[in-house]
Amino acid sequence: MFKIVYMEKIIFPISNGIVLQSENKKVVATVSGDGNKKLVSFKDKNKVIFFNFPFLRGIQYFFCGLFALLKSLFFSYAINDKNCFDKNSKNIEQTKSKKKNKLKQKKLKINEKMQKIIKKNAKNSIFNIFFIFLGILFAAIFIGFIPGKIAYLIVDFRGKTILRNFIVMLFKEIFFIIFILFLRIFPSFCEFLRFNRAGDIVLFLGEKLKKQKCPARATNFLNFFVFVFILDFAMVSLIGASFGFVLNLLLHFAIFVFCVSFGYEILLLLDRFNLTRNLAYITAILVYEKPSTTHLETAYIGWTEINLLLTQKDREFMDNSNRAFSVVYSEVRERLLSAGVSDKSETDWLIATILGKNRAEIKLVSSVTEKQYQDIMKATARRAKGESLDNIFGYTEFYGLRFDVNKKVLTPRMETEILVENVLKIAKTYKKPEILDIGTGSGAIAIAVAKNCNASVTAVDISKSALTTAQQNAKKNDVKIEFLHSNLFEGLKRKRKFDIIVSNPPYIRSDEIKNLDKNVRECDPLLALDGGEDGLDYYRQIIPASLKRLTNGGFLMFEIGKGQGAAVRKIMRENGFEEIKTVKDYNKIERIVFGKFTK
Repeated sequence: MFKIVYMEKIIFPISNGIVLQSENKKVVATVSGDGNKKLVSFKDKNKVIFFNFPFLRGIQYFFCGLFALLKSLFFSYAINDKNCFDKNSKNIEQTKSKKKNKLKQKKLKINEKMQKIIKKNAKNSIFNIFFIFLGILFAAIFIGFIPGKIAYLIVDFRGKTILRNFIVMLFKEIFFIIFILFLRIFPSFCEFLRFNRAGDIVLFLGEKLKKQKCPARATNFLNFFVFVFILDFAMVSLIGASFGFVLNLLLHFAIFVFCVSFGYEILLLLDRFNLTRNLAYITAILVYEKPSTTHLETAYIGWTEINLLLTQKDREFMDNSNRAFSVVYSEVRERLLSAGVSDKSETDWLIATILGKNRAEIKLVSSVTEKQYQDIMKATARRAKGESLDNIFGYTEFYGLRFDVNKKVLTPRMETEILVENVLKIAKTYKKPEILDIGTGSGAIAIAVAKNCNASVTAVDISKSALTTAQQNAKKNDVKIEFLHSNLFEGLKRKRKFDIIVSNPPYIRSDEIKNLDKNVRECDPLLALDGGEDGLDYYRQIIPASLKRLTNGGFLMFEIGKGQGAAVRKIMRENGFEEIKTVKDYNKIERIVFGKFTK
């Protein structure tokens, strides 16, 4: 359901980006002509307070929003003024090593300087605002005077007042729309409208950006602004009152305030219901331009940063001299996507590895140093050329643990962590379970399980070189595991049984190997990928053979390939397994299948 945001988080477009504010926290995200994105965040002296009273809220939204929009336009000048930030960048770096109270004092000084720059650039932009004022004045005269003259030419002065007023209204609306369309000849105005649409899309979709279509937002400020004037022109024209200059002025102002108040309530209703939401396009089409990927990414960077500022109390404010993490993350993600690397986790792993943090911790990072940025971009360039992350770094992270990887073992994937999670859930039902990992490879599953539960873990693999890597990883992660060279169950003692048998066997169809990502084909061993003609060869071998190796009530657990769930479940049922369950991965694909064996 579309969530209406009553100015607790507001987005205003500027000609080169967007400005977001919540309470007294403000974020400015812009993009330069060469495509470089910048982000600044700071405390604003004017805290947004919105009183959500029907009819009064529209008046507040209009006039406060108009002030905020004009102020936001000044930020596009301020963020590109390096004088404000470059002078303070060295001081900020020095301050980071000092006490927190000194850091806060330095931040306050930066905020004050930011405000001074805004005022300075406000003066610089008076020239532009003067021309905007002239344009509005010309439009007011044109829209207010010409339609009346036309109406009197069509309908004479005697009688037919209602018809004449209707013609006045019609021409006012037409001229107003023509005026707005005329402004589109200016590239900066079109950019302004593209960022306006991008802000709405980000506000509506958030993390689901680019995955869904976004409806028009009726309460978008520019749409509200246009709708108010259209409504006002209609009412003033149809009433057609003439009481003298002063009374007419007061009446027109009263009508305008009424249109502001009543108009917002209308738009609010359109936003609240799916059936009426698309009606907003009637006027929103005048304030929307289709945004490019760059517009969306710029808006998303700002949206991400304002959310982090709201959820992380100690998050640092960004000046223009630092590399904002939100911007760096977006740049890496964009480059990898352009190179065909669609898995979002690769961006996380790459950045986290260089920063020396885990994936969860990088969300707390506000900025990176110039050296860190250069290292990140070098690694990104190598990954974009097809080199795997494990080759770039020589190791990877899995379930919060670090693993050495090479071309002799399969690099553990994020989806396999789901298999580990389910093994641990079942392992907790035993006092000290006996667990077997078949085809251990780098030892990722066995080591992650042994590290996180009180179990006796055995791991087998047909590859001696893989076992050597797994043993090294077990030693580095300080866990004790019994490693055996074995083709499935062949190397185990005949009567040995286990409470849980887990395996991530090769499940790629032989004819699909050639279509795999270059990174997978060249860096992962074929032995760990090829699952036979239909990808199910190892499931057919392991499932019946496991019956003699499971204790009464024991579990057999697998990772499976896309579309293999039904086939694997069928093989398990045919071999007497019960309580068979399936778990989906992060992309809603069936990824884990497990069942219970009862004698």
